[in-house]
Amino acid sequence: MPKDRLKELQERAAASRNIFQPPPDTEIKDPANQPLIDKQTDLNMFLERCTNLRESLCSLEDEYNAIVDLHGALLSTPGADAENSEKLNKHSQTFLTKAEYIQKSLKMLTEETKDIPANSCGTDRLKAEQPRTIYKTFETIMLKFNKEQHEYKDKAKRKIADYLKIRNMQLSDEEIEDAVSSGNLSELTKGVMLAMNEKKALYDDVKSRADELKNLERQMGELAQMFHDLHILVVSQGEFVDNIENSVQNATEYAKRARGNVEEARTLQKRARKMKVCIIIGAIIAVLILLVFFQAALLQYMSHRVEINLNTASDRTEQARADVVEAHKLQKRAQALKVIIPVGTILILLFLLYALLEYDMCQFLSFC
Repeated sequence: MPKDRLKELQERAAASRNIFQPPPDTEIKDPANQPLIDKQTDLNMFLERCTNLRESLCSLEDEYNAIVDLHGALLSTPGADAENSEKLNKHSQTFLTKAEYIQKSLKMLTEETKDIPANSCGTDRLKAEQPRTIYKTFETIMLKFNKEQHEYKDKAKRKIADYLKIRNMQLSDEEIEDAVSSGNLSELTKGVMLAMNEKKALYDDVKSRADELKNLERQMGELAQMFHDLHILVVSQGEFVDNIENSVQNATEYAKRARGNVEEARTLQKRARKMKVCIIIGAIIAVLILLVFFQAALLQYMSHRVEINLNTASDRTEQARADVVEAHKLQKRAQALKVIIPVGTILILLFLLYALLEYDMCQFLSFC
């Protein structure tokens, strides 16, 4: 039977209200307009309900396995087995009760998630996928149970027919099924003489099989109604199940786009690095050019000063000679600087070009 979870909902809502303390400057709204539970608590409760349903599915499968074992035991027993028949009826009824509870709970989950868009993601996508997976498992168990019931019914009818053939009572499958459905199998076997204990046991076994078939008919009717409800449930879900493949395809497409974006980001990063190196080299060249012009201007200024000193030092020979010597020294230095600065500039450019080539070669090898 469905479990009353109202008290648990109220307790969780109270706990969430106690944990959440609003800041002092936050305006406290009307409690009547606040939700009963927050989003995270609602997700946890939803997942807990899904977990309970999966546990119920495991219990339902255990009941199915017990029914299969009892079917095998009853078919292999030569006579009537009242104990196993009673166990079979009990397990079958328990199976149908649990299946009905799971179906109602699954329908409630589907109703809660039917308004979630198909292209949603995150929490909504997680909630939408849960009923689908549970429904698939439930449908598989119900189909196996239905197949097992039909197979057991056919085997039981064949066994009844074999028992009747022993008394030379030739009945078709349709006649046996009509007799079982109407409860008139005992009328067909009134003429059987049961003088011996073996024949009495045979007769009891036939009646027991007939009762089991009647129970099977009733259970299969309930099962047919349950499958009808499952069909309605699938229809109410609409395109949710069909959208699973679309969701997978969309996820694949998103992954491909993400991979393309990563490759594009890597390319842009390489371009940015190259641009940074080029800017640095250009800045160094500009600084060197400025230094050359500055040195040239300084030398020109000093040469001009020397010329002025030479022109004004005609009456001071010694001073002029000293100035001439100094001028020669400055000229030599200037000439040396004129040679050193271009050579140094060329060497620096060659070094930077070599470093750039080495960097590009490393990037090329890492890319390969």
